[in-house]
Amino acid sequence: MTSRNQTAAGPRCAAQSGAALAVTVHVLLLAVVLGQIVFLASRHRLRFDLTSDQMSTTSASTRTIVDKLDKRLVIEAYFSPKDKLPVNLRQSREVLENFLDELVQIGKGRVVVQRFDPNEDKAIADRCTRLQIQPLDLRSQSSTSLSVDRHWQGLRFVYGGGKQKVMSQMLPASWFAAEIQLTPAIKEVATQQKRKIGYMEWPIASGGQQQAGGTGWGALRSVDQIAKRFEFQNLKDEDGALLPNDLETLFLYRPKDLTDRQKYVLDQFLMRGGTMVVFADACEYAIAPNRMFNRVPVVLDAPGSSRKFVDQLACYGIDWKPKVLADMAAQAHTARDRLTQAFEYLALPQQTQFGLQMAAVPYPYFFHAMAVDWSQSADQLATRDGKLDKDLAAAYRKQFGPGIASDDFLWKAFQQVGRGPGFYWPTWVGLREKAPGAVDLPAGVTGRVMLRSSPAVLAEDPPPALDPIGRGDARARAQSVQKFQQKLAERFQSEPRQQAPLMVDVRGTFASFFAGAERPKRPSEIKEEEAKKAEAERQAKAAAEGEATEPKPADEQGPPPPDAKQPEGPKAAPEADPLAQAQAPGRILMIGDSDFLRDDLVRGDHRQAGGPYSTLGGAFFVALLDWLAEDRDLLELQSRVPVDRKLEFVDAEAVPTGDARLAEQALRRTTFWLVVANVAVPVVLLALFGFAVRLVRRAQKRSFHASLS
Repeated sequence: MTSRNQTAAGPRCAAQSGAALAVTVHVLLLAVVLGQIVFLASRHRLRFDLTSDQMSTTSASTRTIVDKLDKRLVIEAYFSPKDKLPVNLRQSREVLENFLDELVQIGKGRVVVQRFDPNEDKAIADRCTRLQIQPLDLRSQSSTSLSVDRHWQGLRFVYGGGKQKVMSQMLPASWFAAEIQLTPAIKEVATQQKRKIGYMEWPIASGGQQQAGGTGWGALRSVDQIAKRFEFQNLKDEDGALLPNDLETLFLYRPKDLTDRQKYVLDQFLMRGGTMVVFADACEYAIAPNRMFNRVPVVLDAPGSSRKFVDQLACYGIDWKPKVLADMAAQAHTARDRLTQAFEYLALPQQTQFGLQMAAVPYPYFFHAMAVDWSQSADQLATRDGKLDKDLAAAYRKQFGPGIASDDFLWKAFQQVGRGPGFYWPTWVGLREKAPGAVDLPAGVTGRVMLRSSPAVLAEDPPPALDPIGRGDARARAQSVQKFQQKLAERFQSEPRQQAPLMVDVRGTFASFFAGAERPKRPSEIKEEEAKKAEAERQAKAAAEGEATEPKPADEQGPPPPDAKQPEGPKAAPEADPLAQAQAPGRILMIGDSDFLRDDLVRGDHRQAGGPYSTLGGAFFVALLDWLAEDRDLLELQSRVPVDRKLEFVDAEAVPTGDARLAEQALRRTTFWLVVANVAVPVVLLALFGFAVRLVRRAQKRSFHASLS
C-alpha cells in the first residue's frame, strides 16, 4: 500500500514542478515582452489629439521648420523642480515640457534639449544672469511666516554652436501658446541671412497729440520678431540716385511731394523687375484731443513736376482715386468684441448709471473689409420700400464681389476671423478700367483686387474736418455724433450703391512711364549745369566788357609751374541708360491706407482716449512680409486661431452702451439661474425616479400578495 502511494506521488510531483517551471517561463517571457514594449515606447511615441480643432498637435509650420534644420539645435531649459512650483504654474511647466519633448521626437536627432536647475548650482544661476534669463520670485505666506521662493522657467536656443536666442521667461498656458512662441524663435535662429527690404516714408508734422516730428512707420519694423529676420534700409535719397540692383522689395509709406526724378527712380526699379508696395493716403487727419480730426493736406506731386503720380500708376494698370471712403455697413465698422476692442475704432465718453464710461460709437471712416461674398446680398440691396428690383439685383450680382477676394496664405488667418485689418480714412485703390466693370490692363500685365469694402461705401474728396464729437459737455457731444451720423445716412439714401476696392496686386512686364521722354536729371546734375551756365555767362559778360579772360603769366622769379596736370577727384559712376520696357516681370502691391501701420496707432497711443487703435495691423504686416518673401514656413502657425470655447451667456452687443459693468451684472444673473438649474434639475429627476421606482415596487408587492391569496 505504501509503495503504491509513493509510486503515484512521483508523477504528481513531476507534474507540479513542470507546472511551476511553465509559470516561471511565462512570467519571464511576459517580463521580456513588457520590457520591449517599454523600450520601444520610450523611443517611439504615439499621441492622439482629441480636440476638434487639433490645437494640441504640432502644426505643419513647426514640422517644416524642424525638417529644414541642417545643424543641431540645442535648447537649454533652465527649469527649477516642477514639484516645488506653485500650483498655478505647474500646468504651464507640463505644457512646455510636453512641447519640448515633441520637438525632440520630430527633430530625429537634430533637436536636443538640455535641462539645468539654477537653484542647485550657483554657476548655472550666474549663467542665467549673464543670459538675462529672469527668475520668478513668488511670495508665499502662512500664519507664522513669509517667504519669497525663486523659480526658473527660461530657454536658450543655440543653433549650430553659433547663433542663439534667449527667452527670459516662458509661461505658456496651452500647447498653442507654446507653439506660437517657440516655433518663430526656431525660425529666427535658423535663418542664416536676413532678407533686405528698402523703404521710403514721408512723415507729416501735425498737431494734436502726435509728436513734433510727425508720424512714422518704424514701430513694426523694430519688433524683435521682424527685425531678426528682415533688414530694412532707408533708400529715400534727396539726390535721386537709382536704387541698388540687388534690391527686390521697396515699401512706400504715404508718398507725397514726388518729383519727376523720384518717379523716374521708382519707374526704373519696376523696369528691373522689382516689387513695390505702396501704402497710400489721400490725406492725413491730425488726431487732436477730444478726437478732433482736422485735415492735413497731402500733395502728391512736388511743385514744378510735369508728370502726375496718379497718371504713372494708371500707366501700370492701377486706378487710384485720392478720395476718402466711409463704409455705412454697421458690421464693417464694429469691432469683434465691443467690450475688449471697443477702441479699435472710436469711442465716446457717455454717461451711464456707473458714471462717465467710454463706449463705442459708429464712425464709418474707420472700417475693415469683411470675408463676405457681397454678391449674395444683391436681392437685399436691390429692395426698396419692400419691393425687389430684379434687374438691379442682377446688376449687383455681377458688380459686387467678396470683401477678401483672395485665397493666398496672406489672408488665411483673416478668413478665419471673418475680417481684414482695420483701415482708417482709407482711399480708393483699384484696377484701371475703360468702362465700369471692364478692366483695362496694359499688355503683358495681370491684376486682381484683393480687398473690397461693402457695397454701402461713400466716396468723397477729403473734407477739412471729419470730427464727429465736437466740443462741449457729454450731452453736446452725443448730439454732435447724432448729427454727424444723420448727415451720412441722408447721403447714403440719396447715392447709388457702390463697392470700393481697397487693395490691388498688379504684376507683369510694365512699360516705362518715361518711355520716349528725356531722363529727369538728378538735383546735383541740375545744380552743376546751372553752375556751368552761370560761369559761361560770366565769362561772356567779361569778354564783352573787354576784360582779359586769360590768366596772367606767372612771376619769373617764382618757381616754374608744374608740367604735369593735377589728378582729378573721383567721379560718380555713370548712370545706367533708361529702360523703356521691363527686363523682368515687376510687381506693384498697393493698399489704400497707411494709418493702420502708423506708429501711434499700432502702439495704441490713442486707445485710452477713445481710439483709434490698430489691433490687427501688426499681424497683417508680419503675414505680408512672409507672403512677399514666399516664406511658407510659418503659414499654418499664423493661420491657426484658437477657438474660444467659453460659453457666451451674455450678448455684449445687446448690452446698452456696451458698458462692462452692465454686462457683468447680466452675466451674474444668468450664471446664478444656471447654478440653480444645475442643482435643482438633478435633484428633481432623482426624486421623480425614486418615486417611480416606489410605485413600481408597490404594484409588484400588491400583485404578489394577490397571488398568495
